[in-house]
Amino acid sequence: MHSQPLFQLEDPHAIHHLMRAYPLATVVAVTRQGLEANLLPLELCTEEGGPTRLRGHAARGHPLLQPGMDGAEVLAVFQSPNAYISPRWYVNGQRSGRLAPSWNYAAVEARGRLRCVDCRDWLQAHLQALTLSQEARRDAPWLLEHADSGFVEEAARRLRGFEIDIDHLTGKRFLSQQRTEADRRSLIEHLSKEGSGAAHDVARLVVP
Repeated sequence: MHSQPLFQLEDPHAIHHLMRAYPLATVVAVTRQGLEANLLPLELCTEEGGPTRLRGHAARGHPLLQPGMDGAEVLAVFQSPNAYISPRWYVNGQRSGRLAPSWNYAAVEARGRLRCVDCRDWLQAHLQALTLSQEARRDAPWLLEHADSGFVEEAARRLRGFEIDIDHLTGKRFLSQQRTEADRRSLIEHLSKEGSGAAHDVARLVVP
């Protein structure tokens, strides 16, 4: 992922936070069918002194999990909400005339090797962790054990797990850092007035 130094996100905690906040990643790999890109929710696992890895699952017939894919290089892209930035929102830019439409977003690119996992206990623990990560802040969190046990067993038989041992992480925050504080405050104000919920989310990401 191309990124100029100003926009690079290098703090591991900030990178991990973005990955956990937006776990639905675009997973790209070369499969038997050719280049494939799939949206899959991924669980970030960090261990003290150990490797950082991603855990996921898909249907057993999924191209990503077919024979020959063990050890394949994959790319996972995590992306925050994004929003169009109108040149009219720039305060200082209006005076300079150096204006162009833009797009604000944050993203993380994770590269690593795929490893398929066939283990019922692993799959149940992964599904539980993935669910808890999204339900934890709710007043009445839904837990995996709330589902009928027979249904869970049946669903688990149709799924297969995988892990990605991360070799390289790249983070990027393209949130108008090159603009003045007055411009960024103006962007926050205008984004907050947009009809799109994504624009409101981006407004909260921009640092004045």
